Amino acid sequence: IDNELVDLDKKMEDAKRKQQLLIEQRASLQDKPPTWSDTDEILVEVTPDDEQYWDVFDKMRETMDDAWFTKIWRVQNTSLWTYYSFHKDRLDMNNISPNERSVWHGTSALDPAIIYNDRQDGFMMQFSSVGYWGKGIYFADKSSYSDHYTYKPNPQYCVDRPGSVSGEKEMYLAKLLVGTELYINRDESAAKAQMCRGLTVPPINPNTSLKYNTVSGKTAGSKVWIVYENGRAYPDYLVRYYRGRRDPKRTPFDSRRDTIKRGLSNSFKSNVDLDVGQQTQANAPHANLWEYNDNGWKPYTQSAEVILEKAYLNFVMCKGPSKTSVSGDQWSYEVDF
Repeated sequence: IDNELVDLDKKMEDAKRKQQLLIEQRASLQDKPPTWSDTDEILVEVTPDDEQYWDVFDKMRETMDDAWFTKIWRVQNTSLWTYYSFHKDRLDMNNISPNERSVWHGTSALDPAIIYNDRQDGFMMQFSSVGYWGKGIYFADKSSYSDHYTYKPNPQYCVDRPGSVSGEKEMYLAKLLVGTELYINRDESAAKAQMCRGLTVPPINPNTSLKYNTVSGKTAGSKVWIVYENGRAYPDYLVRYYRGRRDPKRTPFDSRRDTIKRGLSNSFKSNVDLDVGQQTQANAPHANLWEYNDNGWKPYTQSAEVILEKAYLNFVMCKGPSKTSVSGDQWSYEVDF
């Protein structure tokens, strides 16, 4: 028996090595996301001058309007992305819509580095505990739900990312391949709750005789998705945040508009003596190129450019609305800055 166990261990190690080799081979053929930067680093900081920063910020604030970012990192792990893409292609090959979603995940006591530095699985069933829908990997629609399962970063152990201060937390915004989904209301009865808690794989879909890809439910006011296999989720962004009053030292900008306003005001004032209220059509500096798309990009008329430039500068200096209208002889446009 001992010899058979040793032989089985060797086979498992060989299988892991072969899996890693295949992932690396597939990675050479796999396209990378267009949002990734050209670097070999796995953890890439996203700064407030990047639209991705505010897209993630807005999504978190949908259900936590007192949350403020200290740091946000994009995870650029080629091996994990390749493994995730393989699962996406597998769903496509079986005529199953990937049904990809952006969802939240807190790692509780597990350092997120174990996930983003992994070269094979990323989110792993092996680290899962039994929850309301059994032993699986749980993801939430609402950040406020995952807030209860966040990791509290310890400066002593955060080797590849800076230490934190008291009260800061970390969670993932992940990509999830939901595929076929079975919603189960565990509150329907005590028997249904007990059945859910015993799940280790999704139930069988009677229409296809195949297992559903994902189980979903609702708890604590949020929809949750549970997967019971590795590779179906990718750790897209790691967010470090705190809640309460904004600390300008940790969070210099309070909004996307604030970033644009302060960034433009410094650059413009160094080049032109900008006084939006006193600009005229004759002397207005055109810092931006204004075009519209009509079977190709075409420039606005000079008078329309003046209107757009003045309205835009008023907007970024917090002196005007986010929209304006311009008209020509045969057309009119509403421009949303």
